Amino acid sequence: MRDGSLLDVTRRRSVARLLLRLGLALLGAAPSSPVLGQAASHMHGWYQYFGDHPIGQSRWGLHLEGQVRRHDVARSWQNLLLRPALNYRVTPNVELTAGYAYVTYHRYGAYPFARPWAEHRLFQDARVQHALGRVRLLHRFRFENRWLLDGLYENRFRYMGRATIPLRGPWYAAVWNEIFTPVKPEQFPRAVDQNRATVALGRRLTDHTRVEAGYMMQTVWQRNGRIREDNHTLVIGVSSMAPLFRRK
Repeated sequence: MRDGSLLDVTRRRSVARLLLRLGLALLGAAPSSPVLGQAASHMHGWYQYFGDHPIGQSRWGLHLEGQVRRHDVARSWQNLLLRPALNYRVTPNVELTAGYAYVTYHRYGAYPFARPWAEHRLFQDARVQHALGRVRLLHRFRFENRWLLDGLYENRFRYMGRATIPLRGPWYAAVWNEIFTPVKPEQFPRAVDQNRATVALGRRLTDHTRVEAGYMMQTVWQRNGRIREDNHTLVIGVSSMAPLFRRK
């Protein structure tokens, strides 16, 4: 019993060190500030719903997502995002997604857009999950086809790495980072146009529902390539995997 207890303690410490190192690496993954240019710091609040709903007993599922993103935590608009999609489960740990997103952009901060505008976007995802001890790892690869202001068309690639570790009972901790890279024909002056590094605390409410709250550092380079936004963001999200049309 003593050997088993010592082994459990050693494993927990190893997992804790791994999560700490991964969290520090992800939070430090945001590209460094430009030597020249201007920077603006903002406080935002993102309030999110993520639904991945299996359809009956099939491999297919429906993705329903809505995000209300507010400037000054709640005072005024940053973005509204609506993202419906269709999921296909290849294996229990591999899922493919294709869908549409509608995103509004609003004027805020020290260097606002000239005017509000809306983006229409098609996207394709591949999500791969696996375990590393008690830590659950998720890799998401996303390609976007974007129709922007004044008929401009661009592509973008995104990669997100996420680690989730269980705590006591229904509680867990999560840390993730997502990097955004322009792809031709996008005419962006930098190799990276955005990075999001996040740490959060989560709780499972039911077998299919969980809630998370945390902090995100969103680093955004505006299209002129000279102005960088450092957006300190409160993130609150509800996720559901409740099945649809499943017989009892």
